[in-house]
Amino acid sequence: MKGFLFLGDSGYPLEPNLMVPVGQPANAAEGRYNTSLKKTRVVVEQIIGIWKARFKCVHQKGGTLSYTPLKCGKMAAATFLLHNYCRRRNIPLLDDPEDPDDPNPAPAAAGARLAAGQARRRQMIQEYFS
Repeated sequence: MKGFLFLGDSGYPLEPNLMVPVGQPANAAEGRYNTSLKKTRVVVEQIIGIWKARFKCVHQKGGTLSYTPLKCGKMAAATFLLHNYCRRRNIPLLDDPEDPDDPNPAPAAAGARLAAGQARRRQMIQEYFS
């Protein structure tokens, strides 16, 4: 799948479809990439926090739900639709939208995927941030 990217923090491995910050930016383009990545991740994390505050069924401690992947996908789709419905009708949240836990897993990086991720990130930085 080439049409999507996931954004992660430095706790995640760099992979072709998972972009993470450059550890020590060597030039201005890498710095701009890091800034853009950070700003985008903040917006996404805030949205997820609001969604999880509205629907406690998708907010489980430890970062995992106790359902099958198919059921989790259906729950996510249904709650996204309901959340958008509530937003369009200005229905307020009942609870504080802050996410108290930070399930920040750090999966191990595979060499080939890391190399492919590095190549994709270099291309992205050169194309969009130079």
